This record gives sequence, structure tokens and C-alpha cells, in this order.
Amino acid sequence: MSQLAIPWPDTAEPLPSSVSEQAYWERWYEHPDLNLEWCDGRLEEVPVSDLLTAQVYYWLLELLLHYLRHHPAARIIGLETGFRLALPDGKVSIRKPDLGFIHRDNPFHGADTDNRYLGIPDLVIEALSDSGSANRRRDEVIKKGEYAAVGVREYFILHHNPERLAFYTLAASGVYVPIPPQQGVIHSRVFPGFRFRRADLQRRPSTAELRKDPIYADFIHPEWQQAEAVAEQA
Repeated sequence: MSQLAIPWPDTAEPLPSSVSEQAYWERWYEHPDLNLEWCDGRLEEVPVSDLLTAQVYYWLLELLLHYLRHHPAARIIGLETGFRLALPDGKVSIRKPDLGFIHRDNPFHGADTDNRYLGIPDLVIEALSDSGSANRRRDEVIKKGEYAAVGVREYFILHHNPERLAFYTLAASGVYVPIPPQQGVIHSRVFPGFRFRRADLQRRPSTAELRKDPIYADFIHPEWQQAEAVAEQA
């Protein structure tokens, strides 16, 4: 997912067919009009997700923010922050995931003022664009393979269609395997205690409702529950 793309002006020079990594970082990484990734010498424009998928993305992000407030186990990278993937076949990609999370045990954190991440995130989330088969393949096949190859421990693909949702964990073999739902609930293995009902990604209940749900109660406004319990005792 990305912000609304601004079309490349008709009078502008088209994107070059080949760009060095250094040129990408210097000229294209922070392009004012285009959100571009880089893959082994090629510029790739990041496709845009539809509005329903964006709602799924923001709902899960809200859950994660609540979780991290009460279980400060990670830092977030986002806002089109890129990281470098040195792949086993000798190729290099630079990806800008919609969301990345760096576990506190990750050996590299970087500075708060960095505009790129020089390590490997522990959890990556992509909001799928299904405007064409090539766009779906980027997230469901290409990026999935790249993220597994460099050791991203969990990979979530979000979409408004439940058949397109995918949640992977990295197996000892170095490939992703689906996270099996437990009674319909996805449990993160990277961030213990973070969980959500798969069906809730479509329903997207409010936090007022979630705080009374035992699946979410220990990280969605637990202080409210404590205050209510004290009030009832009083």
C-alpha cells in the first residue's frame, strides 16, 4: 500500500530502465512524486491498495499500537522507510514495506533520525494491491520469497477479501509456513500475546467493544478495566 500516487507528468523524462543502487538512494528513494522500490537495478513503482484494504490495514495497526503501549517489545518502521535485502542469489532489493516492526532483541535498531533501516525487520506487513495479477504477485510471491530469504520472521498480507489474507511465520527450513489459526485466532510468534480474530479484520469492531473481549482485553485499554473493577468494589 502507498499514498495516492501522483502521475508521472507527461512532459517528464520516463523512468530509466536501469539504475544503480547508489543512484537509487541518492535520487529516487525520496522522490517527491513517486513511491519507488528498487530491485537489482530496476525501479518499481509501489502500487496503491483500495480503500477497503486500507481500512483493514489501519484497524490492525491500531491493535498493534495498543499492544506496544502495554508490551513495549518493538519499534515501528513505516512512512515509506526502506530497507536493503541482500538475497542469497547475489541480487539486492530495496523494499518499503507498509509496516515493519523491529523486536527489542533485534541486533540492529538504528537512530531515531534515520530515514532508512539498515537491519532486517522481525515482522513485515503489506496491504495487498489486487489491481492486476502482477501487483498481487509482488506481495504474494516475490516479496514473500525475498522476506523469507533475508530472515524476516513473520509476514502478514492484508486485504479486504478474507481469501487474500495470509499470515506466515519463518520455519527452521528458511521458508514461510502459514500461522495456523487457533479457534479462528491468529497468534503472533514474534510478539507473544499479540493476537486477533481473523474474522475481525472484516468486521473491525471498535476498541470500546474489543476491551471487553478476552482475546484483546489484556492490551486494549486494560487500565479502563482496572478502573471499572475498582469502581465496582467501591
